[in-house]
Amino acid sequence: MKFKFLNNTLQNRKFDYQPRYYDERKERLEKRKEQIRRAESGEMSPEERKQMLREAMRAESDRAGYRHSQRQSSNVRIFTLLLVLMGLFYFLFFGIDKVETIVERLW
Repeated sequence: MKFKFLNNTLQNRKFDYQPRYYDERKERLEKRKEQIRRAESGEMSPEERKQMLREAMRAESDRAGYRHSQRQSSNVRIFTLLLVLMGLFYFLFFGIDKVETIVERLW
């Protein structure tokens, strides 16, 4: 009779996993190239042209929204930095002695 549980050593499990790489940007670019090729050769129907225009407008709208959010966050950072610098210059020119009076007024 074998006591397998007494001689049980843990071993790593081995998996045969091959990750796949998906490049969404490359796929969009290839689709766009195919659409342009078909539009230049005249193989594209008016409905397909409308769809291509809608996709281009939607993509531009997405990029504009991203630029807007980036600009807004940049403005907030600049404003915060300016406030900190103004505070430092105020304390530098008017002295640290006034800090205690300012802190007492705030509390």
